[in-house]
Amino acid sequence: MDILAHLRSIADTRSPYREFNKRICATNYNVIGVRMPDLHRFAAQLSDCDEAAEYLEAGLGAGRDLDLGSDNGCDCDGSATQAPTHEEILLYGLVLARRARKMAMSEVFRLFDALIPHFDSWAHVDVVISRFKIFNRHRDEVLHHFMPLKTAPGEFEKRTFVLLLMSFFMDEDYIDATLEHLTEIPQGQYYVDMAIAWALSVALVKHYDRTLPLLESATPHNDCKNRNGESNTPAGTQKPDQSAPVFSRFVHNKAIQKARESYRVTPERKAYLNTLKIK
Repeated sequence: MDILAHLRSIADTRSPYREFNKRICATNYNVIGVRMPDLHRFAAQLSDCDEAAEYLEAGLGAGRDLDLGSDNGCDCDGSATQAPTHEEILLYGLVLARRARKMAMSEVFRLFDALIPHFDSWAHVDVVISRFKIFNRHRDEVLHHFMPLKTAPGEFEKRTFVLLLMSFFMDEDYIDATLEHLTEIPQGQYYVDMAIAWALSVALVKHYDRTLPLLESATPHNDCKNRNGESNTPAGTQKPDQSAPVFSRFVHNKAIQKARESYRVTPERKAYLNTLKIK
């Protein structure tokens, strides 16, 4: 049994899941139809194989040629004559994330750098990044290494950078730097813009007072309530002129929408955020 054959054997072929997943993930890779719990189980099994390091070193597709040992219950070999599937990209990232705890960061970075160009879906970025808990222990090193992604030409390279910020750099020590980075990422690509908006909404939840000025600077104060939704503006007070927005209209308004959907934002703050939308 090879890796690709095993993925096909655990795919959900009795429901519309495969077509649904391909449509939602919007990937150009072939989608087999493996559900995420099954993929996580296979990644755990594969990462415990004695030859897991060889699998990672061989890279995507080439890893099908490895004999990963029947003694471990995951003997895998096969052909590398075709492009990797959607699930193989996810699997490689999940195995790397599990093995990263036993690896030098320089090796993790090298293998991760080789994986990123394969990303062509938000799912590749979001699923894989969220599993690298080891990055919490090396945050300065991680931020420095992946900084070039901030202005990289690829849509999913920049999304990777945003997801790294959102996953590992949203605490008190890094929030100011994170917000600055978010303002500097080139906008205009859909999955980048959606990620920036998502990250801003998370920042609003966790650091409302630190994040709000980025939205207020682009919006006239057109009501009589302060940033907490409390009325305190004297009648007749002149409203400030609107400044150039920090973010595109789409990112600005989407961030507000997503923050207002959170149960962790008070009704008063939601009402105030609603006044900051760019018309």
